[in-house]
Amino acid sequence: MKRNARLSQSIKQMLDKGTVGKWVLVGLLIGIIAGVGSLALYEAIAFFSSILLTGITGLSLPVEGIAGQTPAYSLGHYKLLLIPVSTVLGGLISGFIVYRFAPEAEGHGTDATISAFHYNNGKIRRRIPLVKLVSSAITIGSGGSAGREGPIAQISAGFGSFVADAFKLSDHDRRIAMAAGIGAGIGSIFMAPLGGALLSTEVLYRQDFEVEALIPSIIASITGYAIFGYAFAYQPLFTIPGSTYLGFSHPEALLIYLMAGIIAGFGGILYVKTFYGIQSLFLRMRRIPKYFRPAIGGLLVGLIAIEYPQILGLGYGWIQLIFFNNLALLPLYVLIILFFLKIIATSLTIGSGGSGGVFAPGIVTGAFLGAAMGVVIHPYFPYINVAELTIVTMISFFGGISKAPISVLIMGTEMTGGFGLFLPLMLATTVSYFVSGSKYSIYRAQVKNREASPAHRAEYEKPVMDQVSVYDAMVTSYPSTDPDQPLNEVMSLLRSTRTKTIVVERDHLLFGTLSIENIRSDMPLATTKVKDVMTTDTSIITQDENIHIALDMLTRTTSGKLVVVDSNDRHRVLGTIGFADVAEAYNREVRKIKLRQMEQT
Repeated sequence: MKRNARLSQSIKQMLDKGTVGKWVLVGLLIGIIAGVGSLALYEAIAFFSSILLTGITGLSLPVEGIAGQTPAYSLGHYKLLLIPVSTVLGGLISGFIVYRFAPEAEGHGTDATISAFHYNNGKIRRRIPLVKLVSSAITIGSGGSAGREGPIAQISAGFGSFVADAFKLSDHDRRIAMAAGIGAGIGSIFMAPLGGALLSTEVLYRQDFEVEALIPSIIASITGYAIFGYAFAYQPLFTIPGSTYLGFSHPEALLIYLMAGIIAGFGGILYVKTFYGIQSLFLRMRRIPKYFRPAIGGLLVGLIAIEYPQILGLGYGWIQLIFFNNLALLPLYVLIILFFLKIIATSLTIGSGGSGGVFAPGIVTGAFLGAAMGVVIHPYFPYINVAELTIVTMISFFGGISKAPISVLIMGTEMTGGFGLFLPLMLATTVSYFVSGSKYSIYRAQVKNREASPAHRAEYEKPVMDQVSVYDAMVTSYPSTDPDQPLNEVMSLLRSTRTKTIVVERDHLLFGTLSIENIRSDMPLATTKVKDVMTTDTSIITQDENIHIALDMLTRTTSGKLVVVDSNDRHRVLGTIGFADVAEAYNREVRKIKLRQMEQT
């Protein structure tokens, strides 16, 4: 009992230490669950695949590089007509689990998580992570066209929500913990810790970032990656053969990558419109119980897969084959067909209510498109190989429609080790982002920016900075000196103060300001007085102005500080104000607004 009491006290002390202690603890806990959850999901998919898809049909799909298997692959002999049996069975079981225990777990979990951030204070029901894990593993393992990232994002975000509640954190901190879960889950399972951490801040909005979530997400993502990556020797998700060069060495190749970005952008629009078009068709099937709709989607996917089994499952193995230039099963016409069929299969699987993510199918769809372009272009531009164009197109394809171009770009380099393609990726992903436009996002729960988010409504309902006076933000204990003080006596004050400038005053009457830049090395410090070198052109502001005006003035001054004077006597010093003082006053006011709202509810 005493040991438990000491442990509880230690945890409370860490949480009470403020931002650093709190987010180190919370980030570590979320990261541990993200890493373990990623391993559990990975193994669960393999388990259900062996029972359903492989067990029923004999079909075994190729795998990505981290699985440690050779990319060489042939379809062999399998029971064609039994593929729909596997996909229908997976849809039935998954549909029953989801709609019986947690309907929020349907579809691609990332969107549900984004919605919880904006509209539900980051609250996610406790049962959702487990339901999402099992239902997604069954959907993907039976051959459904879906990804792992949505499920693991929802699983880790759900645990982040739980941790926040367990430690009695605020709604604000719960949202941040939930966002950190997104970053940790995706960073782990994609072997892309930096990209995953950035994604958690970028994917919530179409044109903004949740900057406060970055540090907690980095802590959680590093922890999750360390756990999940240990099982795979920390290899990138995809293996690139040593004989394949990935890099940028010909400036004229930028025209090709520009074209790839344009095509990826229009392809992304097709993906989004098809996905939500098919989803709306299933939503209109009101006479058919929701339990059975994923089975209908599975049936249609299975029928397509009889002829084109490449659309089944995650699809990463087909990208791996492309990287090894093993295109015997993927000639040009098949790549073009697969681009369209993968979009349809994903829409049928997830749009019907099946459980799984849209990230992996988006990457695979973009890879089919990029490989088709590479097959056509390589004979005319031999310095651009198929693997390079595949990587650039698949990343720009999803980077555009996810409205998270920066994080997806970085994830692409981490997943492939293709850091030499950073410039082409920047170009193509940016172009794809603008071509697809803000209207077409695969994540409909995204909002435009922080101002449009209900989570930040309190900060934007009125101009907060205009409501806070300089008097409430200024510092009254500021470093100062007398104008007749010799420089040798004031040098220690200049060196010890954290501010760049000290106030020159006598009896609170302003004479000027002094900074180290005013003092030359050849000056006789003992005989030179402060008034001989001080700056008299001092930036001042009255105490009744607001901090918005103060911030604007600070951005135009080199001293980094304003002297606050009495509005009735502009020679009388009341205090000083700098950037940090403005930020602290702003945050203090925002906390007051949120506290009032909590008391009202």
